[in-house]
Amino acid sequence: MLVKKEFVFITLFLLFSFTLKAHAGDNSVLLVKVNGEITRATEVMLSDAINFANSYNARLIIVELNTPGGELDSVQSIMEMFDASKIPVVVFVYPIGASAWSGGTYILMASHVAVMASGTTIGSCQPVTETGTPINESKYLNALIALMVNHAELHSRNETVARLFITENLNLDPEDALKYHVIELIANDVNSLLVELNNYSLVSLSSKYGSNFWKFLPTSSLQENLSYSKVISFRGISDAHIVEYTPGLNYDILTFLFNPLVYSLFLLVGIGLVFVGIKTPGIGMELLGALLILLSFIGFGAVGINLASLILISLGLMLIIAEIKTGAGILALAGSFCIVLAAFLIFPSPQWLINPSTINEIRTILVVSSIAIGIAFSVFAYKITELKKMKAKVGSELILNSTGVVVKKLEPFGEVRIQGEIWRAKTEDGSTVEEGKKVKVVARQGLILIVRKEENT
Repeated sequence: MLVKKEFVFITLFLLFSFTLKAHAGDNSVLLVKVNGEITRATEVMLSDAINFANSYNARLIIVELNTPGGELDSVQSIMEMFDASKIPVVVFVYPIGASAWSGGTYILMASHVAVMASGTTIGSCQPVTETGTPINESKYLNALIALMVNHAELHSRNETVARLFITENLNLDPEDALKYHVIELIANDVNSLLVELNNYSLVSLSSKYGSNFWKFLPTSSLQENLSYSKVISFRGISDAHIVEYTPGLNYDILTFLFNPLVYSLFLLVGIGLVFVGIKTPGIGMELLGALLILLSFIGFGAVGINLASLILISLGLMLIIAEIKTGAGILALAGSFCIVLAAFLIFPSPQWLINPSTINEIRTILVVSSIAIGIAFSVFAYKITELKKMKAKVGSELILNSTGVVVKKLEPFGEVRIQGEIWRAKTEDGSTVEEGKKVKVVARQGLILIVRKEENT
C-alpha cells in the first residue's frame, strides 16, 4: 500500500509539474497577501513565495500589503529579497482604506512597481523602541534614511519625500504619493492593476557613474536608440493567470511564535516551570518548561527554524523512549506533541508544483503518522509498565502476606498450602500450629516460608 501511494505521489508530481509549468510559462502572476505586523514569519513566507514564483517562471509577483510596520531586521531582509528577485515585484497597498506605515513604506520603496488603492496611507517611518518611544540618535536615523533614500533612487522615486517619511513622519494618500512620484500607479483591485500595467515596461538603465537603476515607463515611450540594460514588458499581463499564494500552517505557527508578547511569556513561564519541575520531579513540569524555553528561543531568533525542528524531533523521540523506561504517562504525550510541532515547522508551505489537494493529503498523512506513532509508543510504554507491575506480583513478592492452611503440623517446622502449592514452613516465634489452622506468610528464607498463626482460627 505504501509503495502504491508513493508511486501515485510521484506520478502526480511529474504530471502536475509539467502541466503547471506549461501553463504558467504562458502568462502567470503570483499574488501574495501580507496582513498585520511584519515579522520573521513574514520573511519566511515571502522567501518561499519568491522561490515558488521562480520555480514556474511567473511574470510578476504582486504583494498585497496592509501593515502597521514590524521588525527592522525582517523588513531589511524582505527589501534585499526584492532587490535580488529575478521576477519584478509589485507592492500593492490594499484593500481600500488599508495602510503601509513604517516598515511597510520601506518595503513599498524596495518594490519594482509601487501601487496604492483608494483611501490608503503610507508614511510614519521614524523608528521607535519596543516601548514605542521615537529614536532620535543620528547614527541610527542616518542609516535608515540612507536605506530609504537609496531605494528611492534605485527605483527612480522622489528621494526628498523618502527622507521626509523618516525625519518628519510624513504621511501620504494615493493622490499625493502619485503626484510626488513616490508610487507609480493607483488601482482599486488586482484586475484593474494588471490592466494598468498592460501599457508599461520596466527598464534598467545605467547612471553616468555606472550604477544601475529602474524606471517604470510607458512602453510607447521606449526609444530604440537608448541602451537599456534590461527591459521587462508587461504587455498582455491583463490576461495573466493569477495564482494566489496560500501559506501553510507552519506560517500560522511561526506568526504565533514570533509574536514578541508570546515568546517573552514563553521564556518567563518556561523558566518558572523548570524550577517547579526540579522541586517536584516526576510530573513533567521541567519538560514542559524546557519546551517553552526552546519555543521562546525560536521567537527571539537564538535558534533557527530548521535547527529547532531537529531539536524537537530528537527531544520527542527521547521523551517517548524515556516513557518506556519510566512509565510516567506524560512523557509519551509530550514527545508526540514535539514531533507533530516539528513536522509543521519543517514541512514547507503548500506551494509545490503539485495540486493543493495532494499537498493537503501529504500534510495530513505526515501529521496523522506523527500522532499515530506517538500513540503506538504510548501504548507500548503502557504495556511495558503493566508487565513491570506484573513481575512485581510473582514469586516471593506474591507469596508475602498471603494466607494459607497448615497441612502438616508446625513444630515449629512443617508444611503449609499457599495458593494451591505445598511449601516447607516454620513459625516465626518457634510456636506450634496444628493442622487445619490458618497462617500468614511474613517472610521467606530460601525455600522455607516464615509464617505467623492467624488469630481467631
